[in-house]
Amino acid sequence: MKKLITLAVLFVSSMILFSCKTLKEVPEGKTSAQIIQMGQNYAAVSDYKSAELCYNTVIDRYGSDASIYVEAKYELGRAYLSQHKYDKAYKVFNEILEIYDNFGAALPGSYKKLCNISLSQIPESKLKAKKK
Repeated sequence: MKKLITLAVLFVSSMILFSCKTLKEVPEGKTSAQIIQMGQNYAAVSDYKSAELCYNTVIDRYGSDASIYVEAKYELGRAYLSQHKYDKAYKVFNEILEIYDNFGAALPGSYKKLCNISLSQIPESKLKAKKK
């Protein structure tokens, strides 16, 4: 029983240590999906600085592909929403919706719906200036 408790304490300690270590740069050679997953993992432990770095890296490295750009932008918007950065989230989600207005047929429809859901989660009273 003591060994089990010791292992549990070590596991929890390592998770806390990992979650406190902010990512400085995203390694080269990672695919967009791998980097987005890294960002989601960081966001899950509330390390939004690292999550944002991951999503922005995807946009920088793979953003010429519209579907990857939209996915990474959406995740970035969700990170902003989780941090109550409502103006930034609002801007990101509306940018994605504008992309759908212009190129919607070539993009997966799910992100348009998810952006509309996310926009509905932003308290209007928290927006400084509602812009589109």
